[in-house]
Amino acid sequence: MPPRLPERYRLNIRLGSDGDIEEWLASDDNLDRPVLIRYLAPESSPDRHQAFLAGVQSAAALTEIHLQRVFAAGETTASAYSVSEWDGGVTIADRLRVGEGLPVEEFLPNASGMCLALSRFHDAGGVHGAIDTSAVHFSAAHPAKLAAFGRIQRWNDSAEDTMAMSEVLRAAITGTEDRTVFPSEVIDGIPQTVDTVIREGIAGNLDARALATQLSAVSYDAPTEHTPPKPWRTLALFGLIAGLITLIAAVGLAADFDPDSPFLYPVGAESVSPPVTTPVQVADVDESQALSATAVVYDPFGDGTEGDESVGLVFDGNNLTAWSTEAYSKPIREFKDGVGLVFDVDGSPSAMFVIGTPGTTYLVGWAPSTPSAATGWEHVARGTLQESDTRIQLPNRIEGLWRLWLTGLPERPDGSFLSRISQVRFVP
Repeated sequence: MPPRLPERYRLNIRLGSDGDIEEWLASDDNLDRPVLIRYLAPESSPDRHQAFLAGVQSAAALTEIHLQRVFAAGETTASAYSVSEWDGGVTIADRLRVGEGLPVEEFLPNASGMCLALSRFHDAGGVHGAIDTSAVHFSAAHPAKLAAFGRIQRWNDSAEDTMAMSEVLRAAITGTEDRTVFPSEVIDGIPQTVDTVIREGIAGNLDARALATQLSAVSYDAPTEHTPPKPWRTLALFGLIAGLITLIAAVGLAADFDPDSPFLYPVGAESVSPPVTTPVQVADVDESQALSATAVVYDPFGDGTEGDESVGLVFDGNNLTAWSTEAYSKPIREFKDGVGLVFDVDGSPSAMFVIGTPGTTYLVGWAPSTPSAATGWEHVARGTLQESDTRIQLPNRIEGLWRLWLTGLPERPDGSFLSRISQVRFVP
């Protein structure tokens, strides 16, 4: 049951819960704007009320662009609440769940600014105490913001805040919560300096201000030919949020908001021998554009084979035929870290085009020759397959092998999980 709030605030849409905190998208009728209302569950104790208010009041004392602004806070008989700016509400955790990477050229300056804001928050005596990927909001054309103030604190040390923020930055840039993966391993062109700075932050060797300073010194130029595709589920999520705001302004309807998102399963760090397979020789799909290639199934965490007899269909020019994974009764991550195809391309491709089951999450890797362990691939791209051709920009590599590694398979109506790869072509 929501607490009694000042009459100017009108609850519209329940967004869910953040631990013991309920969250609602609401309207401030006095100022005619959307706001975020956070309040404690009725069973919360007076001590919890005071801790919650202390957390939000410490944030309210600052007006940093990279901290979610707190407009008001108060206590009722049964609860405590805060009123904050509505900044779109899309968290890094939301984006990771839908397999959506962040535009690094936009996020890096935001990362630096957010760390600087965190340092000023610390200078003012504040400690967040519960920073994770769900505490950072980042939407297109909006500044990244540290939010979720008033959570139950897991620590009370500013150094722990900085270490946690460093881990959030690693996850945000790489697009995975696999703590062994760092930015330069999956983002072409990003300097290893970023890895070093983030590692130092995670290890507790930098305070928030030093982290901000070192990140601001990083130079990164995004590839000019490639704009990362946005998975349809992410677009749906962003569109839904925009629609909710419009709904509030128009009719003020109340409804539950619980977006359903797939989970991106990261590649693990096990070391195994590569499978022994027989290459399938294929011809060019398009003599004027495509490079010729050979393909093999790569299944190092399974029995070494998976639809080997149909692998040549990915080059036959027919979208109705395909190489297919096996049908899994549960998400593939519950059985193994992934399955995929390895390509030996005649020449140095600048991009690959893939047509396959929409919603399939993937990593693209490169190696000069077949690695002795599954972790020996250099990660060069990641994303989610689209409804049509998915174009994947590739870094400049001389010869070597390319791996298309499927980490998440879409669920079918019968409850099984399977992906089909209809066509793959490489272009110079």
